[in-house]
Amino acid sequence: MFSLKCFAIIIALYILTQLTPPLVAYVYVKFTNIKCVSYDKAFADFRYCKLKALSPNKVALFLHVQLFQLPVNNVSINLDVYRKANGYRPFLFNKTSDFCQFLRNPKRIPLGKILMDIIAMYSNINHTCPYNHDIIVKDFILTTQHVQLLPVPTGDYLLRISVGAYNEFKATVSAYVQRVED
Repeated sequence: MFSLKCFAIIIALYILTQLTPPLVAYVYVKFTNIKCVSYDKAFADFRYCKLKALSPNKVALFLHVQLFQLPVNNVSINLDVYRKANGYRPFLFNKTSDFCQFLRNPKRIPLGKILMDIIAMYSNINHTCPYNHDIIVKDFILTTQHVQLLPVPTGDYLLRISVGAYNEFKATVSAYVQRVED
């Protein structure tokens, strides 16, 4: 038979298990590769497109695009997201938009706004058109805080950004990203 003392111990153990925070897995997000392709080298070309490992779980992205036909007033952008599962498969998002219009009203595309807010901290594309200068992204390090608002499970991803100007795609940047729980 249960005594009052045994019952009190069971209740105390239950309360302790409910108050004790669960073990939290360490989650990190990092770049694993980047590929940049210019389709119209007379219009724009990449001076550099590289990653630099700062630690095993921290990788910085560096990108410099030289623009040769300035100013650029008409920019289109296509963002595709792929998840690796027997090759890269479309995942969550594929959107093409007038980038200049998007910068005037970024709330129209919520995922685009989240990504632009992150990239704007590390780049000089934080203003509306026209662009009269090279495009530079420097020391861009992904953190878990950057992707905590996104419904992204662990895995390997490809973010492909195709950039066009004057109704013709000029370049593609393919960033490979890994989200891991330890």
